[in-house]
Amino acid sequence: NPGDSGVAPEIDWKLPEGFKTGEIIWPTPHKIPFGPLTNYGYEERAILLQPLTAPAPLPAGPISISAEITVLVCADICIPETSTHSFTLNDGSNTDNSTVIGAAEATLPREQGWPVAYSEDRGNLRLSIAPAQTGAFDDIRIETLALIPEEWGIVDNSASVVASIDNNILTLRQKRGDRALSAVEGLRTLLTYTDQSGDHRGIMLTAAPDQAATPVAAPTAQPATQAAANTSFLAAVIFAVLGGLILNLMPCVFPVLSLKVMSLSKMSDKEQAHAAASGFAYTAGVVLSFATIAGVLMALKAAGAQIGWGFQLQNPTVVYALALLLFVIGLSLSGIFALQGRFTNAGHKLAAKSGLTGTFFTGVLATLVATPCTAPFMGAAMGYALTQSAGAGMAVFIALGFGLALPYLLLTLVPALRRMMPRPGHWMETFKEFLAFPMYASASWLVWVLAQQTGSMSILAALIGFVAVAFAFWAWDRRPKHKTARLIATLIIALSLIGGLGLGFGETFKKVTTQHASPATGMWQDFSQSRLDELLQGNDPLFVDMTAAWCITCKVNERIALDIPGTQALFAQHNVTALKGDWTNQNPEITTFLESHGRKGVPLYVFYGARDPVSGKRPAPDILPQILTPAIVANAVQ
Repeated sequence: NPGDSGVAPEIDWKLPEGFKTGEIIWPTPHKIPFGPLTNYGYEERAILLQPLTAPAPLPAGPISISAEITVLVCADICIPETSTHSFTLNDGSNTDNSTVIGAAEATLPREQGWPVAYSEDRGNLRLSIAPAQTGAFDDIRIETLALIPEEWGIVDNSASVVASIDNNILTLRQKRGDRALSAVEGLRTLLTYTDQSGDHRGIMLTAAPDQAATPVAAPTAQPATQAAANTSFLAAVIFAVLGGLILNLMPCVFPVLSLKVMSLSKMSDKEQAHAAASGFAYTAGVVLSFATIAGVLMALKAAGAQIGWGFQLQNPTVVYALALLLFVIGLSLSGIFALQGRFTNAGHKLAAKSGLTGTFFTGVLATLVATPCTAPFMGAAMGYALTQSAGAGMAVFIALGFGLALPYLLLTLVPALRRMMPRPGHWMETFKEFLAFPMYASASWLVWVLAQQTGSMSILAALIGFVAVAFAFWAWDRRPKHKTARLIATLIIALSLIGGLGLGFGETFKKVTTQHASPATGMWQDFSQSRLDELLQGNDPLFVDMTAAWCITCKVNERIALDIPGTQALFAQHNVTALKGDWTNQNPEITTFLESHGRKGVPLYVFYGARDPVSGKRPAPDILPQILTPAIVANAVQ
């Protein structure tokens, strides 16, 4: 466990046949403060022991062994360094390293069979150590004690240990981290201290749950089925239609819809039949796309997956593909290139065609780019859809798609509405070019989402992919006419695409599976169910924000209603503890919390009022709207 921002050293051995190595044997580390963070590691010189097993019989003659070693070296900043080292065995030399190895063994933590019990105690990890022999702690300078769990997230690394000895029982308390104790099997922790001689020592302890500890049960959340039952089928359908209507105003969807709306302004009343057919084709594309998403969601849900609306954006490969698509559409809208010839099957060409096929695929594209967004009324509708029968759930998704398609459908069916649109002219070309910028902005935002999921290296890889795609489209129409030169140019374009996209998509496949969320900052604490349960045992109010980097609605709410001085002052005035759950990557604990409130996607805002001083009870949780204003938040708190 390297702490908040450390990285454990890695040793990659290059061994001859028959040799093998064991695990690194770690010497007792130190707590190393690094600004607001605390790491666990070593200063100055450190010796890491590692068993090396040779084959029997040992081969004759010198045997060369090498290792590539990667370490994180920190002073004012941290820099990963890699170096390769080698040594030779059985070469006739008589070098004696026993003194070095002996000195390293002296720094290893000792294993003690002391009985240790752990429990949660008012936001702290509590350890009770009860050795059988008296005087076991005499050599420990108690003020130097520190806890270093083997598993990350068990304690707040920067917090100090509060220690006391009573009747030969050492009790330690340290502020808890964000990880639930139930997620750890067998709590192994290192107890470090300075002995009476001034040497740094360590003791390895294995703790068991304290059966005598009886934590107060926290209020349980409303079951998903009960919360969903509060919404009738008719209400869910109406909410879905309204939510779909509002989705048209989202920054990704609006440019796509505008492309088709502009084409309607050129149609006369004599072309009413063609306009109506276009409306039905667009609606079919949207509705069938929503039905497909519903089918996938329900199938995965039935298979036991914990997912919800926007689940595909938890996959960085999908995020990158969507970013590329929006970028390409933006290039085309800007007039950088025209999709033609062999690109006639590309998504934007289909969406831009005046025929019914193009209109149908515009509906598909509109659905695809709408998935990062959650509109008002959608939360209750989605929660209902994914907790009811397949037929009822599918009907709600179809209603959502119908709501998204409704504005364009009305424009195609009602000539009077089309006559209210501006007359065709040069402005249409300018407006079309302007629509490229929301596409570029959306693509940039998705690259940022990608960085939250896979790391900063993905930004460089994604941008290289963008450049490769832009170059390919630019160069395609500029290939020379000479057959050989044209073939060479085509090969260069293909290699550019393969290299650029291979690098971009390759980075997305490196997604870590530990599902670390982006750490909360400012007034926010990271959400965990154990932390929520702990806070609910207290008396003060709580505010829970469930968000994701790919959720546009979430980010707008944070900017205009939550992460502002007025709300921060309000929370401080009323002693409101704010918890933030990051659903950017799949997180079953957050998914369970969403389901407990009848939701299948973010955002979700829940306010838990203060405990009544007379009755000792908390009021029922208050679920806030999905579009927030400072006044809505203030009214809930006050």
